[in-house]
Parts: sequence; C-alpha cells; structure tokens
Amino acid sequence: MKNYSKITPEGTKDYLAMESRAIRCAEKRLSTVFKSKGYEKVMTPTIEFFDVFNRESSGYNPEDLYSLTDSYGRLLVLRPDSTLPIARLVSTRFQNARLPLRLYYNQNVFVRQKNLTGRNDEATQSGIELMGAYGLRADLEVITTAVEAIENCTSADFKLEIGHAGFFKELCKKLNVSDEVVSEIYDCVESRNFVSLNNILDKIGKSEVTDCIRNLPRFFGGLEIIEKAKSIDLDEEGQKSLDYLKELYVLLCDAGLSDKIVIDLSLVNRTNYYTGIIFKGYLQGSGVSVVSGGRYDCLGAEFGREMPSTGFGIETGALASVMLSRNELDEEKLPEIIVFGEQNFIIKALEYSKKLRAEGVYCENSTFETLEETKEYALSKGIKKVCIVGEKVREEIL
Repeated sequence: MKNYSKITPEGTKDYLAMESRAIRCAEKRLSTVFKSKGYEKVMTPTIEFFDVFNRESSGYNPEDLYSLTDSYGRLLVLRPDSTLPIARLVSTRFQNARLPLRLYYNQNVFVRQKNLTGRNDEATQSGIELMGAYGLRADLEVITTAVEAIENCTSADFKLEIGHAGFFKELCKKLNVSDEVVSEIYDCVESRNFVSLNNILDKIGKSEVTDCIRNLPRFFGGLEIIEKAKSIDLDEEGQKSLDYLKELYVLLCDAGLSDKIVIDLSLVNRTNYYTGIIFKGYLQGSGVSVVSGGRYDCLGAEFGREMPSTGFGIETGALASVMLSRNELDEEKLPEIIVFGEQNFIIKALEYSKKLRAEGVYCENSTFETLEETKEYALSKGIKKVCIVGEKVREEIL
C-alpha cells in the first residue's frame, strides 16, 4: 500500500510563514471593518450534522461534502459554508435577540472542488451576515461593506458584479422543464460552460427565453442592460427584480462606486437560497472570485425562524495571496536580540529573555552550546545583537 505520510491530500496545502502572515493580516483588516460597523464575531463548529446542509436550497450535492459518522452512527460533514450554520445558530441561540443581528466570522470551509476550478477543497473565509433586515438600506450596507473591506486590505483593482436571483429564476420558470434540467442550466451558467448550455437549450427548442439564456453573457454593463432585459416578456416578479436592481445600482453609483460596480444578469450561485440581489467580486491578480454574497430571505424559515437576511463571504486565502504579491502586509516585528547563556547560566539566560520580552523586546533564546554557533545563527537570521548571560550580562553587536 502506498504511503501518503509526506504529502497533503488533493485540494489542501501547507501554509508557510509568509502565507500564514498574509492570511492573519487579511483577517485582521477585514475584522477591523466589520467591527467598526457593529458586527460581532461568532464561530460555528467545523463538524456539523449533515441535516444542516441536506436541503435543496443549500446547492450542495452529498458528493461535494466531506462526510463522516459519529459514535452513534449519525452522518456528519465538515462545514462547506458558513451561512447555513449561522442561520441554524440564530434560530436556536438568538431567539429573543433584538433584530437586526450583525454577525461576522473567520473560519475554514470544506468542499470537494471539481477539477480546474482553481480553488482548494479547504479554504479560509471571512464574511458578515445582516439578519432581520430587508430593503435597500440593508442591501446597500452589505455591498458597501464588501467594497470597504477589500479596499482596507489592498489597492489592487476591484470589480463587483451585481445581479438579481429573481431574474434568472423567472427565466427558468418560463422554460417549463423539470427541476433536474433547471439544475443543469444553473451549473452550466455558473461555470460558464456555454457549450453544454447550448446543447441543453437546443433540446428544449428555440424561444425568446432560450435565446435570452443563450445570450446572458451579453447582459453585462450599466443601466442599458436593465433596459435591454426589460424588453423580454417577463412576468411581474421578473420586472420587479429588474426595477429593484436598477434602483440599487443608481444608489451605489451615487455612493461613488460607479467605477467598481457592473451589472451582470448572468450571475447565479450554486447555493440556491438566494432570493434577491446577488453579487461577486474580483481582484486583479486573482483567478477566482474573492467575494460572493447576496440576499436570502427564506433561509431562516427552514430552521424555524423566518427573517430577511443578506451577507457575503470573502475568500481570505485568495485575498491574502494578492496582498502578499503586492507587498501590502503589515510590518511584523521580528526578534532583534538573541540571548546566549554560558555554562551554568542557562536558567539565568531564560529569566533574562523573559525580562526583555516583558519590556517589549522581541528576542530568541539560543539553543546552541557555543557562542560561535550562536553568532553564526544570528547573522543568518538577520539578528544584529547577542546578549551573553554569565556572571554579568554583556552585549555584542554583530
């Protein structure tokens, strides 16, 4: 049997010092923005019951999930998403809380990614959930918070595409096809697999709706896209979704975001709980979307507490990679002294190191037996001062 003890599983990776530092820096800056707007941090278990995600609205197939069983034989999964667990948390632990609730998180999610997605199976995410709030004010808060959070981390060019889940749902309703076919169409549009999409639409037959779905990539731009879409024969709900999207887009432009916001009516999401505005954000230097979110007004009811909600998640690892490549990390204080204890003064050297750290000095203890080895190591690490602890403490500048 092959031994895998020296490699990591597909879809995972080790993070070395600089990568770990970049992720910590990103989480710190994101959290600063979230907390400044009144969001409070919550943490949910890495392991959840399968039932939390075993619902049509989750958008996850069982084969997408990392599953295991507990000692009672109950099916568990590593959480693939933070919104569903937080909806569970709010319905059970915040029953008497004053709404709206403003919650944020920094935690890992686990999804079996399909080949060539450019994503890891294990990913670090940060995000917010604004629960118990509906309407333009709430949607504006969440979208502008996403922009502010990214801008607080990097100066890389950032674009946010916004759409409306209701528009695509209304188009699919007019197709009069099975839920299975609709699901296939969703998958093709989300993955931008337009060859397979065209094959499906060819089987359905030519109509105004199939032509519209086929040409969805062209529904990308500014207000002119809304007017183009309104010419389609949609029912009242479809028209309302376009009117709301137009109103939101105008307000975002008024907020000074016209250079960052683009309307994209082909936006769909594998998680089917979105009911209103949806959005995805892209950073120059990253090959995947770094922000994904939207409105989900019906999810709370699935856990026993109905409440309108909206939020987003940020792929912290992807964001951190951009920050690292652009040298945008916070300065990190490194040890400036190495302390070497002469023979019979090892404990005294440890105590002296502790005293230096209490004074705010970053220092390392030498584990070498000789002063010469200690100096050689210090120079290799860029440490310019050695404190030698014996009967007295003396310093040498290297």
